[in-house]
Formats: sequence, structure tokens, C-alpha cells
Amino acid sequence: MSVPEEISLLYPQGYTEHNAGHSPIDSAVVGALAAEAVFAAMRSVFKFKPNQSHPVAYGTDRLEVIQYRLDVVEDLMENEQLYLMLRSLHPELEDMRELYTADKGGEADTVASLSSVSEVEVYTELIEKLYVFFQQDSVVLRSDGMKRFEAAIRDIHESETFRRLKAEYAKINSRIRDIKSITVGINLDTKFNPVEAGIVDVHTERFQSGNIIDKMLRMEFRDKGYNCLAPLEVVGKGLSPDRAAGFRAAVNSSLQMVMKSTLRSWKPAIRAYTSTHSKFLYRLADEIRFLVGGVSLLRQLIAAGVPVCKPQAVPKEQRACTMNGLYNPVIALNRERTPDDAAGVSPVVLNSIQFDENGMIYIVTGPNQGGKTVFVQAVGIAQMLFQLGLFVPAYSAAMSPIDAIYTHFPEDSDRRSTGRFGDECQRLMRIFEKLTPHSLVLMDETFSSTSAAEATYIAEQVLLGLRASGSRVLFCTHLHDLAKSIDELNGRAGYAGSRIDSLTAELDAEQAESGVRSYKITRSRPEGSSYARHIAQKYGLTLENLIGSLAR
Repeated sequence: MSVPEEISLLYPQGYTEHNAGHSPIDSAVVGALAAEAVFAAMRSVFKFKPNQSHPVAYGTDRLEVIQYRLDVVEDLMENEQLYLMLRSLHPELEDMRELYTADKGGEADTVASLSSVSEVEVYTELIEKLYVFFQQDSVVLRSDGMKRFEAAIRDIHESETFRRLKAEYAKINSRIRDIKSITVGINLDTKFNPVEAGIVDVHTERFQSGNIIDKMLRMEFRDKGYNCLAPLEVVGKGLSPDRAAGFRAAVNSSLQMVMKSTLRSWKPAIRAYTSTHSKFLYRLADEIRFLVGGVSLLRQLIAAGVPVCKPQAVPKEQRACTMNGLYNPVIALNRERTPDDAAGVSPVVLNSIQFDENGMIYIVTGPNQGGKTVFVQAVGIAQMLFQLGLFVPAYSAAMSPIDAIYTHFPEDSDRRSTGRFGDECQRLMRIFEKLTPHSLVLMDETFSSTSAAEATYIAEQVLLGLRASGSRVLFCTHLHDLAKSIDELNGRAGYAGSRIDSLTAELDAEQAESGVRSYKITRSRPEGSSYARHIAQKYGLTLENLIGSLAR
């Protein structure tokens, strides 16, 4: 039987976590996109472990790895039985890993020796459950990852080695697990001081308390085998902690001697087997935690009434990103968790976006609280989920991997030595130093800390630089007049590269006068109005209200 060392549900053959590219996601990006709720939903499926990796650690820019995971996720999404099986088995995988990696406490410890028996018990039960499950006709697997996993389980279960392991385990288990009591022999000197002690026998029954006086009065001298001449005492009762520990150590040592012929020969052989044959199984614990968490997130979104889809994975060189029916999953999760207070939560609105030859850089404008920031965050979150190998929050999508997501959002921790504006400029320069044609840049209200005239001039310079970089960009801004410069910026000589286009957050067409937001983002040029009138109305800053205030 071949050893299934390289079986993985996250990495295709030839790839490992060490050569699967790099993650384009970091904690700063997660914070800027307000996406922690998404990952919290993934991590809440299982009990939190202190050394548990954050899901973003599994990000990759390798197309083959992303496609491999998408296929595995599709199997889990289409087969609820498979999803529930892996979810139920994960705690056992964790137990198996802990048994293998824990410090066994030395060869002289009976408990440590018995841990190898427990390890085999968990291992054989896992293989049995998985084998029986995969034998069902209703389980249809399409992904290479799940097919390889199923084949490994089948090969192990049908091997002669596994059959012998089960048989040997059954014999060892019956010998060890059935021990309920021991008979201790003690030699005394002439003054009744114990001089020697040892285990005489082991038994499958427990001793019962007795009373020698009661036996004499009842004239019951018949030996009942497991009746003591005196009441049983709790081990350690009346002894100091040191003496109780010494007593237990003596008994433990004697037990070890009795069982050494079995355990000493069993443990090395079993450790050799588990080291080579079962390692792949407990290595899958983290991968299954990630996949089950990801699918649980997707199921929560579906339960909230919003779509998720398996995106088409497009080579990096094509720099593709098209999403129809895109939304921000954080909004959907918040509404699902607080249905009674849904009126206070932003509505889940579906939008579309397409980066193409006519627009790789978008200036996003519209009224305050019109959904611009939520939309920009939605694009970033969708790209993150794609590069984790998960489905994305949209009806349909075709996406290429990126090498990094860069965010330039307002920060509370601005450097006072340079001022907020100076800090914005420094952060932006650091982004430019790392940009490539395969980067995604998300900018929100950049340069809002300076005057409109200065901000517009600097924003134009930045946009020309972004054109030269070839990066995909969403430039969300309050500078509505900046969009009027799009044609001039695209035609500027000496700055060939990505083209700039415009996205606009719309007002509700039927209630435009009242400034009601539709949260729809369209690929269009903004109207002449900068929406200042609607903002002024919202805060009561109309001429009529102001005059009325003076009159009071």
C-alpha cells in the first residue's frame, strides 16, 4: 500500500503551503475593508484554538491552487452530507493530532504507553467512518481533491496492513481496557513491616468492600474472590500529597512491568505505522477547519437570501474582474443576525462591476452615505474570498488572481508630526513603491483633509501615476468635479496605460428631490450637481431654515 503523504484538499499535486504563491491579504487590509465579520463567521464553526491560523493565511495568487479549491468547495456546496461528515469528523482529527504530537511523558509512564492505543483507536474509527461514507451511491465527487482523498481512504481500508492493524488493536484493547483491578502481594518482616511488594495478578472485575468481623459473626468464611476483608479506602486518603503521589507511582510502575511485554512491543510498531500512514489524515485537520468554515459562511449568506457563485478563474495575465450581482457580505450577515432591527441596517443591494480596456481605474462619486464605501469594500472582500479559493458574493463572476490588495482609507492614527494630509501622502507613496499591473488599489475619500482645489490637483497627478502602473483601481472620492477630467486625463500625452472611467452612486429616480439613496452603483458620468443640496437638506441647512432660526 502506498503512503498517502501528499493528499491535500487545498493544494493540487506538486503544490504545498510552502510553494503555493503568496497571500495578497494581510490584517491591515481586512481591517480597512471591515471584513473581520466575514472571517469571524468562518471561525465560529469550531471551538477556537490558540494556535489556529487566521483564514487569510491560506490566500494565494496561484491560479491552479485557486481552481483546485473552488472545485473542492463546489463538492461541499452540492453535497450537504459530505459537508456535515467533515464537520462532524473534525474534532476527532484534532484529537488524533493531539495524541500524536503531545509529549508522552517518557517510556516508563503507563498512561503514555496507552496513548498509542488511543491514537490507533481514533485512527481506525476515522478510516471506517470515511470508508463507509464514500461507499454510498449518493456521494458524487467531482473535484480532484475529494477524489484523491476518497481514493486514499479506500486504499488504506482495503489494505492487508490496515486489516492486521484492526485485528491487533482489538486484541490489545481487550487486554488493556478490561483491566478493572489488581492483586498486590506484600512480604512482611517479623515485625510486620512491608519489605517487598508487587502485583500478583490483574483482573477484569472490581473488588468489593468487606468486613472481617461481619464475616466471622455470620460464619461466612467461603472465599468470594473479590470481597475484601476490610472496607475499600480512597487512594491517597489520609496521606500527604507526596505520599499519595509515591503510592500512585509505585502502582503505575508495577502495572508498566506487567504490561511491558504487550505495550513495549506494540508502541514502536504502531508509532512507525501512524508516522507513515496516518500523518496525512491529521494534517488535514487545519484544511478541513478552513473549508468547513468557508462553506459555512457561504451557507449563511444563502440563508440570508443573497447569491453566491463559483467564479470563473481567469489567468493573471488577463487582469480580469467582472462581477454581476455583487454585494457586501458584511451587510448580509448583519441583517441575518439582527432581523428584528433590519430597519437600522443598510439594505443588501446588488451591483455590477467590470474592469476592462475602457476602464481599469474607476472614479467613484455620489452622495454621502450613498453606498460608495460599502461598494468599494465589497469589491475587495470578493477578491479576498476568490483568492482563498471560495465562492464570491455575486450572481456570476470571472476573476484573475492579483498579487496584492492595497487600501488607502482614512485612518484615525494619523501622524501629528506631518498632519493628516502629510500622512495620507506618505502612505500613498509607500503603496506606489510596490504597485504592479496585477495589483488592486482601493481608495476611499483620499485627500479629504485638504482644500478641494489642492485635492483635485493632487488627485489628478495620482490618477496619472495609477494609469502608468496598470493596476486595477477604485478611487472613491467626494471630489465630484474630478470625474469631469476623465477624458482629459485619458488623453494626456506621455501617460499611456490603463484607462479611467466613472462609477456613480445613484439617487432614487422616483425620489430624487428628497435625496433618497438607492445604493446602486452605475457605470456612468456624474450629473453636474455635487449633491450638496441634498446634504444641506438632510442637516436642515436650507436658506428657509436658516432664516427661520435667526427669527427665533
